[in-house]
Amino acid sequence: MWTLLAGWLAQAVVRVVLGTQHARPLLIPDESGYLLAARLLSGGEPSDLSWRTFYQGGYGLLIAPAYWISSDPETIYRVVMVINAVIGAGLLLLAYLAFRRLHVTRGRAYVLAHVTALIPSAVYYSQFALTDAVLPVIVLGWLLLLHSWLRGDGRRYGVAASATIAFAYSMHARGLILLIVHVCLLALVLLRQRRTHGRDVWALAAVAAIGAGAGWALNGWVRDQIYPSGVAPLGEWLTTRLSSMDGVAWTLAVSTGQVWHGIVATWGLAGVGLLALAAITLRRGSPSADRLVAGTTLAAVAWIALATSAALPSEGTVANLAYGRYLACLTPVLLIAGLGVLARARRAVASRAVLAAVALTLIATAIVRLHAGDRLTGDFFGMFDFPEICFLTWNWDSLSLGHATLAAVASLTVAMLVMTLVRRTTGLAVIAAACIVAELAIAGVTVAKVTAPWGRILTFATDLTPAGLRPGDRVGVYYAGLHWRLWVSQAYQVPTKLVPIDPDHPEWLPPDVSLVVVPWPAGTDIKRSWPAAPSGWWPIIGNRNRTGDWVAWRRPDTTHT
Repeated sequence: MWTLLAGWLAQAVVRVVLGTQHARPLLIPDESGYLLAARLLSGGEPSDLSWRTFYQGGYGLLIAPAYWISSDPETIYRVVMVINAVIGAGLLLLAYLAFRRLHVTRGRAYVLAHVTALIPSAVYYSQFALTDAVLPVIVLGWLLLLHSWLRGDGRRYGVAASATIAFAYSMHARGLILLIVHVCLLALVLLRQRRTHGRDVWALAAVAAIGAGAGWALNGWVRDQIYPSGVAPLGEWLTTRLSSMDGVAWTLAVSTGQVWHGIVATWGLAGVGLLALAAITLRRGSPSADRLVAGTTLAAVAWIALATSAALPSEGTVANLAYGRYLACLTPVLLIAGLGVLARARRAVASRAVLAAVALTLIATAIVRLHAGDRLTGDFFGMFDFPEICFLTWNWDSLSLGHATLAAVASLTVAMLVMTLVRRTTGLAVIAAACIVAELAIAGVTVAKVTAPWGRILTFATDLTPAGLRPGDRVGVYYAGLHWRLWVSQAYQVPTKLVPIDPDHPEWLPPDVSLVVVPWPAGTDIKRSWPAAPSGWWPIIGNRNRTGDWVAWRRPDTTHT
């Protein structure tokens, strides 16, 4: 137990060190949406993100205590990173339990659990105020609880699984998909195992329904408070895509891209795990609990990939073609299954699994290439969407699909050769050490190449601190004239709700507004950026940047230091 606790602490420290290298939201509007929901849930003011994507309230409940500790936005953000780290490090403990369920010895299970907990996607997303910082822990916990219940450890585990998945439903749209998969599993158990689990199913269903109802009520309230005019209609994309052959083809190709990303980002091991789960599900001789949980995992992977691909707007980005974030909550599970094959399977079986995973990776690469075409090089590429892939290819300007696939296939092949040529214990130690070194290197390089530079750029482009922003300021914003990234970023910096203004009608300006942000037309003197400014107002700061040029004006009866 002390070793596990020490490992959890080490994992948390790694996440805290990485996450506190920046002190502001970087992934806009996602982070701002969750942070503003947390502010509301902590008792603070609402906001207005109408017609943006809806960011649900479940994660906000976890990070709301940060607002009770401080009112300074930077301090709040750093506290959120600590909360992420404490929860995210729990992946080590759950991964250890998962490996023990696979009958891996304690020492091996502990080492492989560290490999799993340091998986690049989990460490990377722990550095942001996103549901993805904690969802991998929630999903793995849900699957382990289901397995405990199905193998006969007691109803309480099933009840806890239902409560866990109901909370996931309150956090993100992927939680709805997982809840549907959970309900389908309960229906299957009721049909096939009525004698052993029939009574339990109704209790589990009731807990899931009550928890989902509470999550629905919470999200309804958050939506009314922060999105008063409505939210982005992502459901329309879903129905449109699935009602045409072209849309279905898009959905299948983008889903394949998501799977490709998960496999390549784990050096092919997630591909081995995916095939292992399929084999367990189809093998009649496998224990019932193993088959059901393996099948549940595969169903979750498939439906999350399909639903998110269908609902994803086409934004002209490379991330539209092969995005790993939506399956990141399940990638650690696939990695555990893949490592389990190396740790437990006979060499001949493991070799066949690796060969099949290589074939799967190459097929997925071909599908992504055919679907993407020139868009791989012509569309916008954001390295913050592909940090581990960029590290593999050392290309931070574009997605090198072939090189990334080659690197993953080569890594998996070398791992199999190591396992073939030396004793299993030695081979696992070598592979685990290589994985941990690579994972820590990816984490460090990603901070230096991605989060730190992007943090400096976004801070310069959106920071209101030079305008002497104070807790008592009420800030007016001309929404129609400013880039949405600017005002969404500033909505978090300002402790009160932004006030929409029309700079052409200063007489409509509310009397409590003390600071106003307006566009700064090119070639215009800063003092002429607001021609209709009321008497006495003066421009306190101007900012020209690629996000959008703007000027902050201050009311005459307020001072700033």
